[in-house]
Amino acid sequence: MPSSPLSRNLAKYAGRLKFCGVVNPDSKFHLLKEAAPEDHVIAPNYVFVEGIGNVPQYAPTVFGQSAAYDPPHDCEGYFMSAKYQPNNNCYAYGCVIASNSFPQPGRLNGYSLPSNFTGSDVAHGAELDGLSMVGKTLDAVYSHAKKGAPGHYVALLISDADPDIGWTGDYHWVRCDDLTTSMWSQKDGSDQVTDFDFAGNPITDPATANWTVNQGPTKTDVQEMVVSYDFYTYMFVPREGVNII
Repeated sequence: MPSSPLSRNLAKYAGRLKFCGVVNPDSKFHLLKEAAPEDHVIAPNYVFVEGIGNVPQYAPTVFGQSAAYDPPHDCEGYFMSAKYQPNNNCYAYGCVIASNSFPQPGRLNGYSLPSNFTGSDVAHGAELDGLSMVGKTLDAVYSHAKKGAPGHYVALLISDADPDIGWTGDYHWVRCDDLTTSMWSQKDGSDQVTDFDFAGNPITDPATANWTVNQGPTKTDVQEMVVSYDFYTYMFVPREGVNII
């Protein structure tokens, strides 16, 4: 079946779409060196990963010391505009590791997300990086926390691909800053860090927060593209043993 005019228009203007976690397919900064367009930005460093290729990196990786909500000092302030905000996504922020490479789950370990990926695919990549599954409820998180293992928790959200509107899918991570008071925060793709959801509300439970995004019209004669991210699972990020790129 041929694609609709709307789908063709949206695909044509995909470079204007915003992603929380995945690399924009038209990015001139974060695509693998082997897949980058001719006019791409040459990164100051490339990290070669067997089975993946050369990952552009704009500064050395910085490992954070705390998951508390403290943007100016979190990973030496690397998530802020004054430093390397555009090169760190929700996964970097969720792991408290500023890789400065728009990191992808599992990539450091030779894993790439498949087309039309699912929550299970993203979680698998994160597990390869050192994260572990916790469960689908906050009660499961509180129960896990009783073990006293050093580390923090993150929530994984998934936005399924929708070919009818030209949306290729995305994922998003939300970080727990204080489990006692259930305070969470997030970094929406290349945007700044915030402790609000996408509707401007404080995040107390990622599973019930508002994760709807109006991508806006990609051309003046087409309708707005509205996508949403749905809660998938909670995961644990141990203080030691996690690395990403």
